[in-house]
Amino acid sequence: MRWALALTALTMLVPAGCGGGDDGPATTAQAAIDLSVTVWPTGEAGDSETWTLRCEPTGGDHPDPADACAALTAVADPFGPVQPPKRCAEIPGGEESVAEIDGDYRGRAVHTRFSHENACVSGRWDRIAAVFPTGF
Repeated sequence: MRWALALTALTMLVPAGCGGGDDGPATTAQAAIDLSVTVWPTGEAGDSETWTLRCEPTGGDHPDPADACAALTAVADPFGPVQPPKRCAEIPGGEESVAEIDGDYRGRAVHTRFSHENACVSGRWDRIAAVFPTGF
């Protein structure tokens, strides 16, 4: 009798642990790079445009996400601090464009600003220029 009771209990428990094939709702892979890019082509007082940019996988409403993602991944640390030399040449009459990038870059929170105010920070802009669309 005990064997029959134990066998009955065991046969009821085993199927409960078996998978039914439905693991719940499908999840979308999170992009390794998920950014909001805002550009003021004539400086902060002017009109601005904002785009989303996702990389790995590529997406967002950025005009050319593939090119922008390629520019970001080609640079070792595109959002690292600027290490200016003792002097940075000012760029009189240079571009007034300003940009801000917010979001997540490979697990790191990003909130940074780009401009052309001097040679030190202008080079930083130029290294990932494809991220900052023009002509809007």
